[in-house]
Amino acid sequence: MGSSNRTLILATIFLYLLLHFPSQTEARGLKSPAKCPKLLSQVCKTSQNYAFCVRVLMSNPLTLLAPNTKGVVVNALDIVRKESMKTSKFFDGLANGKGTVPAFKPALKECASDFKKASGLMNLKVLEGDFATMDVNYALDDARSCETKLSMDEVNIKSIPAAIKNWKNFYAVANAAALTLENLQN
Repeated sequence: MGSSNRTLILATIFLYLLLHFPSQTEARGLKSPAKCPKLLSQVCKTSQNYAFCVRVLMSNPLTLLAPNTKGVVVNALDIVRKESMKTSKFFDGLANGKGTVPAFKPALKECASDFKKASGLMNLKVLEGDFATMDVNYALDDARSCETKLSMDEVNIKSIPAAIKNWKNFYAVANAAALTLENLQN
């Protein structure tokens, strides 16, 4: 392939990207919930925290490029799946930490497992039509199981409540996405 062909291909790709991605000014404007695209609004309108939902979905450029509501739902679930894995790793890190009280480790390991299971539920292939919100609620049950185990074992680590609260905020995005999916199929 000659250098002129490479130059032409690179110029074409650059032009495509330039025309299809929002400018920084447009992207900043979209961060405002009042200016969010219609598809994001459709997903987030049932969320417990509309502004957080929009902010989370806007953080993923693929969400802005989603061709339809189902595409936004897929991206929402992907974001929450990643957050679930991040929370699982947080608990895993605590469980394997050298400064962790040995009596706390079983509960922390169980929490890591619970959030890992929760991440598996944030998948469009797992969600079943009319039961999508019920399937996502199983992830919330996993988080509650973790909280119960922590309470029973009297685990007192200051960073845990904030980590669980943060995950629950992301869960609300997944729940809104699942509800939107159910409404699309009805």
